[in-house]
Amino acid sequence: MLDVPPSLVADGIACHVLIDGGRAVSPRFVFRGYDDDLHGPFVRPYLDAEGKLYGRFAALLIEAAEGLVLVDAGLGGFAGELDAGHLHAELDALGVRPWDIRVVIITHGHADHVGGLLGPRNEPAFPDARHVIHRREADFWASDAAGELPDDAGQPALLALHALLQADLLDVIAEDIDVVARVRAIAAPGHTPGHLAVVVGDALLWAGDAIVSPLNAVHPEWVSAADMDTERSEATRRALFERAVEEDLVVAASHLPIAGPIARVGNTYTIADD
Repeated sequence: MLDVPPSLVADGIACHVLIDGGRAVSPRFVFRGYDDDLHGPFVRPYLDAEGKLYGRFAALLIEAAEGLVLVDAGLGGFAGELDAGHLHAELDALGVRPWDIRVVIITHGHADHVGGLLGPRNEPAFPDARHVIHRREADFWASDAAGELPDDAGQPALLALHALLQADLLDVIAEDIDVVARVRAIAAPGHTPGHLAVVVGDALLWAGDAIVSPLNAVHPEWVSAADMDTERSEATRRALFERAVEEDLVVAASHLPIAGPIARVGNTYTIADD
């Protein structure tokens, strides 16, 4: 057990939210097809002085009985000029060394989730960890379609997958599984083809990028410009909210600034900040 108070306790399991960094972006990136008349009344209270929305980059460290489980790894060396890439410093502050990590769950292949999987020489940053990814996700980032994404957006995932395959550290899954006891990886596609979410104990749902704003609860139909399959993204988000309601799960996510239980309100939801 780490000698540091957890960010969240999920059914007796200590969980630590690790802040890799953050950035401010246009609301048009967070909400595809942004229309100030439609979205503005809800979004404006969240805007900064420059009319942008601030979003964090976060990962999750789980103190499972079988060892430490890390969900995603931040931007790492792909942070560039962003104030990000701090995940390894966050781990160090907790007294966690890279070789202490037993399992890494890769929710999806965007750079702010996989960049930190690589060390300075593009070697695996967590050399003793089994790395879990959905088969559809791995297949996509190894495809020609990913290679054709603008701004070399597919490069971090491709480099990470190659390094993990070379080191025999990649575990490709095709169905929901318990990666260790009481930590379950579940399919949550839409944001990317094989996006995963994580359920910890019977208490916490870490949604990755399936939920990116508190406004996704009130408006689950609002999709992000980064969502690859908008219809599936909405369906997944609604399914995750329904699961949280039915199983009384606290919801947290990579870019979500709050964590709390979900309540159903007609055809939408609310999230309460715990």
